[in-house]
Amino acid sequence: METAVRLFIIFGAFSGLSEGSGVLPDVLNAAIGGSVSFNTTMTPSETPFAFVTWSFGLNNIGISSPSGETITEEYRGRAHIFHSTGSLELRNLTAADSGEYGVSIIPVTGSAVFGTTTLGVHAPVSNVTINPKTVNLVEFIDSLKLSCSSSGSSLTFLWIKDGSEVTASNRVQITDGGKMLTIVNVTRGDQGNYMCEVSNPASSATSDPATVTVYYGPENVQIRGENQIEVGSTINLTCTADSLPSAEFTWLLNETRIFRSSGFTKNNANVSDSGTYTCKATNEITGTSVSAEHKLSVTVFSGESSGCGAGCIAGIVIACIVLVAALVGGGYFIYQRKGNTEAKPKVDVDVDVDEQQENHYENISAIYDKVL
Repeated sequence: METAVRLFIIFGAFSGLSEGSGVLPDVLNAAIGGSVSFNTTMTPSETPFAFVTWSFGLNNIGISSPSGETITEEYRGRAHIFHSTGSLELRNLTAADSGEYGVSIIPVTGSAVFGTTTLGVHAPVSNVTINPKTVNLVEFIDSLKLSCSSSGSSLTFLWIKDGSEVTASNRVQITDGGKMLTIVNVTRGDQGNYMCEVSNPASSATSDPATVTVYYGPENVQIRGENQIEVGSTINLTCTADSLPSAEFTWLLNETRIFRSSGFTKNNANVSDSGTYTCKATNEITGTSVSAEHKLSVTVFSGESSGCGAGCIAGIVIACIVLVAALVGGGYFIYQRKGNTEAKPKVDVDVDVDEQQENHYENISAIYDKVL
């Protein structure tokens, strides 16, 4: 009873004090179950303070003097006053500890000062989760919707994608106090890992990532390979496309399906392999197909266009010579018999025959040169 009376007299004496500038911070925050230090800006001096008192609203917390401190029963075991600085430590906080606190400091000499501050005690952030944790979408068609939940009080929500903050835009909507993230008509750039960071003035926590996959394509279909090869060579064509998941490829030659793979290879090509090769890329998830064309000409080797080798050519030449010789001989025999019948001079016949033979040999030589 004596202690309570003494505190009442002292606090009554402090009621006329003026507020000191910057003695305490304006606002303090702490978590339920934690502790907080109300640190003053007063500097210890050789002349100690005569009295330091703390109050919460209209309730007294305690008083400190050079001889010791006295804490009221309500705060006993939870509060401690540091007399040299006038600071207060308060432990085992509850939500009921939120409110305005005041300190009165009377030095042994000099003017007394008074300061106030407001304490907010918050339930700590915990159990931060994103739903759903895995999302698969189709580019330009689907929309992304993620929700974030958390325990705690006075919560603030922040969305993070691959380490960078997600902000609202024409396609990006953050609603329900920050709990809901919506991205309309997703693009491949929206693919990645999304996290939700939740905080209040006393604590913060981050969710495990949610993985978002955006399927797209196929597009930019390209065929690589030669446009002309020789008979007997190897056809080697490769088809590529931008697609997620990877596209499936089908090859067509002159609109006839011939193969199913990203690459087409055929050994010992022949002329019938010439034509327009089409690569059709299909994405089974997006349901889209895109094609590219490639023209290929398979030609015979030089010197084989006649379809006859050197031996064949020599045979043809010899046959021509024999045929012409036979014709010349037969013509001469017929002519001579006719000449004998008509009783023409022999010398004229010989001259005509020699000229005819010479002309035939010239024809044979010309034929030989032409064939070769």
